[in-house]
Amino acid sequence: MDRARNLSLLQELTGRFGVSGFEEDVRGFLEARLAELGFATSLDKLGSLIARYPGSGRRVMLVAHMDEIGMVVRYVDERGFLYLTPVGGVNARVLPGSRLLVKTDSGLLEGVVGEKPVHRMKEEERRRAPEIEELFVDLGLPAERVRGLVRPGDPVGFKPSFYATDSGLVASKALDDRLGCLTLLLVAEQAPSLQLSADLYLVFSAREEIGLEGARTAAFVVKPDVAVAVDVTHAGDTPALGEREAPVKVGAGPVISRGAALDSGVTRALVEAAQAAGVSYQLEGEGGRTGTDIDAVRLVGEGVRVGVVSLPLRYMHTPSEVGSVGDAESAAKLLAEFLVRGVR
Repeated sequence: MDRARNLSLLQELTGRFGVSGFEEDVRGFLEARLAELGFATSLDKLGSLIARYPGSGRRVMLVAHMDEIGMVVRYVDERGFLYLTPVGGVNARVLPGSRLLVKTDSGLLEGVVGEKPVHRMKEEERRRAPEIEELFVDLGLPAERVRGLVRPGDPVGFKPSFYATDSGLVASKALDDRLGCLTLLLVAEQAPSLQLSADLYLVFSAREEIGLEGARTAAFVVKPDVAVAVDVTHAGDTPALGEREAPVKVGAGPVISRGAALDSGVTRALVEAAQAAGVSYQLEGEGGRTGTDIDAVRLVGEGVRVGVVSLPLRYMHTPSEVGSVGDAESAAKLLAEFLVRGVR
């Protein structure tokens, strides 16, 4: 695969604003790209993008969420400072000093998260993590102008900052789950040349970070026989997490989940597809829930046979998540082989 082009595509994906419930910019880019590849696209009522490539056989749905964590404006004070409430699992520890974008009806505004200087903090304040409600956003604009531009409910996200190493690792916001979106796009590019054993649906779900909502409604539309989520998972290859807590590594290949909530036949087919495609893969054990869109999809209708393919990620839910484009490329090869071989 063309690594330089795939890095550029991932930078394009992560650079777009897509806080949960406000995914329009990401969705528009994906929809145009998929139309060029010959997919018929539609939206469900929550804004998930559904792209179909007709084929014979079972309906197979691959799903990656296009939304990202963020915040919304809760309050604008008399001096023009903004106060926020989280959308999804935002870690307030990483916010002070961060540069954010506020999406208003008039366009994007850039601001900085402020808090009390460390020189003025009491000892107990230094030792504890800040509460997000205590922090504020400074737009550097006159109060009257801020109050004329910003309203409660306006979404707020991290400002894009993309960095790639020579080894194919990348640092960026929103790799959760634009790495998964990249994987599905790479599968879409292969679809015309594959002898598909399935009627293929690629779903780019909305609102995953606030309760797996878009995947659930999209599954009601698609009515899949088989579904596979492509999401990220915690890597244990840094001092932050050990292998016992997270026994997978960034750059060592995609991760196939095994466990109680997943269909053993789908999981077996994913492993066999990886082996047939010559893809290095890792295994991860799951209990009752996977923390992915599959937790919602598998309970739609009469039930859906499901599997999970994950991409290892460091520093999840921060402005600088770290992952591997190579893992996404390998996951796309695995899934393409899976779509050809089918599920018994």
